[in-house]
Amino acid sequence: MITYVRGKLVAKSPTSAVVEVGGDPGGIGYEVAISLITFEKLPELGAESRLLTHHYVREDRQELFGFADEGEREIFELLIGVSGIGPNSAQTILSGMSVEALREAIFYERVNELTAIKGIGKKTAERMVVELKDKIQAPALQGDTTTENTPAAGEGVAVEEAVLALIALGFAAPAARRALAQVVKKSGADQSVQQLIRQALKER
Repeated sequence: MITYVRGKLVAKSPTSAVVEVGGDPGGIGYEVAISLITFEKLPELGAESRLLTHHYVREDRQELFGFADEGEREIFELLIGVSGIGPNSAQTILSGMSVEALREAIFYERVNELTAIKGIGKKTAERMVVELKDKIQAPALQGDTTTENTPAAGEGVAVEEAVLALIALGFAAPAARRALAQVVKKSGADQSVQQLIRQALKER
């Protein structure tokens, strides 16, 4: 099993990263699926990056899911243990709220906060609470520390990158554009890609 990858970050997007391990010549590039939480913590391209991983293995495919820290990997592995939640759904959940906010929503049984995430219905949210509440420690009494002040990209570029990221997260292209149109209408387009995606994930 692959538990982490460390090397030069050669590509990144809000849903994936490529880490070159071993260097030239003969380096190997590992593509790793990531959430917005991890994307926000990645260094600049060309810098060394270390990502913890969950090696997802099935008969028909293998996939690496990457995390900036152990807390995110731990909650991811708890989520995929819930009936009806696969790894891609777990990454969508982690892109919709921070780890601490997710822990609080589960621990304090805030089902309405969980159903605000795209693709999470009431029954799934209730299963998350029932199956995970006893496995999660009481959250610290502190605000969400997720970084939200990443400098905004050019408006059109940010929106287009957000569209591509939402499609990768399971949106149909028209639905992705409709959700982002609502976000821009409510809050304007002068936002980072991460902020646009987070708000779009809460559009129903």
